[in-house]
Amino acid sequence: MNSDRDIVLISVFTFLTVSLWVFFEFVKTVKTTTVSSTVAQVITPFSPTIDADILTEIVKRKIY
Repeated sequence: MNSDRDIVLISVFTFLTVSLWVFFEFVKTVKTTTVSSTVAQVITPFSPTIDADILTEIVKRKIY
């Protein structure tokens, strides 16, 4: 009976330790992760408007 109690206690403490470890690693990652300027420039969205002048220039190009 006593060994069952020991196993339960070890399991509970292990679960709490791992849970706290994951939580604190998540908090550390959220606070320290930054986006560099080059990455921020790359991930900016494109303009959804279509420039008609550019499309007419593409159509006018000669294909060789």
